Amino acid sequence: MSTETTPLHITREGPRSFIGRNARGAEVRIGGSEADGVFSPGELLHLALAACGMLSSDHLLASRLGADFEATTDITATKPEGEDRYDSITAVIRADLSALDPERIASLSERTRRAVDRQCTVGHTLEHGAAYTVDIVDDQAGPVSGPRTGTV
Repeated sequence: MSTETTPLHITREGPRSFIGRNARGAEVRIGGSEADGVFSPGELLHLALAACGMLSSDHLLASRLGADFEATTDITATKPEGEDRYDSITAVIRADLSALDPERIASLSERTRRAVDRQCTVGHTLEHGAAYTVDIVDDQAGPVSGPRTGTV
C-alpha cells in the first residue's frame, strides 16, 4: 500500500523559468543550468539527497556535537559522457569533530551511515528506483496524450 505525499506545484514564470511551491509556503526558483538565480532539476536532486542525509543524521550528530553544532554538506556528482543522467552523487557532511577522540569519530561515522541508510527516503528511492509519469492535461478537456513513464 502506498501513501501520497504532500502536493507540490510548479508554476511557469517565463521561458525555462519556474517556481516550485509546497503547501507550507516554501518556494524554490527552478530553471536551466544556463540561468542565474535558479536551481536546475539535477541540482535539486543533489540537494535532496544531501539534505535527506543531513536530516537523517541531525539528531545523532547533535547528541554528540551539541545542539548548536555547525555542519556543511558538500555535494558532487558525475555524469557519463554523452548521457543525460547522473551515475553518482556524493554528499560529504563536514563538521568540527576535534572534541572527539579517533575511536568516537569512527563510531559516529558508522552510526551516521546507519542512520542515513535507515531513514533517508531520497536515498532509498535512488537505490531502489521509482516509477515516474510525466503527462500533459488540457485544463478544459483533460488528457491530450499518453504519459511519459519510466523508472528513476
